[in-house]
Amino acid sequence: MKCNTFVRQVKEEHGRHTDATVKVPFLKKCKEAGLLNYLLEEILDKVHSIPEKLMDETTSESDYEEIGSALFDCRLFEDTFVNFQAAIEKKIHASQQRRQQLKEEIELLQDLKQTLCSFQENRDLMSSSTSVSSLSY
Repeated sequence: MKCNTFVRQVKEEHGRHTDATVKVPFLKKCKEAGLLNYLLEEILDKVHSIPEKLMDETTSESDYEEIGSALFDCRLFEDTFVNFQAAIEKKIHASQQRRQQLKEEIELLQDLKQTLCSFQENRDLMSSSTSVSSLSY
């Protein structure tokens, strides 16, 4: 099993090296030809269209697979996912704090409600005792 993993890693590294030897000159040629901005704008247009596609109710499973591959198989997004994970943790922490604040607020409101009920009961008792004493005269 470890051998297979090692072989796969070696192949991936070799593939990356081969890809780099092809891609670097391509990017340099695009830059020389003044087409690098055009290429990057096309990439950005694709990225900007992703939310639309994902929110569309008619998006097919193959569209989801294509988008998933484009996002998750791209090293460009590795840092983004690390940052996204940190954002998730931050949101969880903020939600937990908000939940604690709401719990404390609910406890305070319940205590206030109980106190108000006690005041009302005391007032009702005083009112009825006053009525009884006024009837005695």
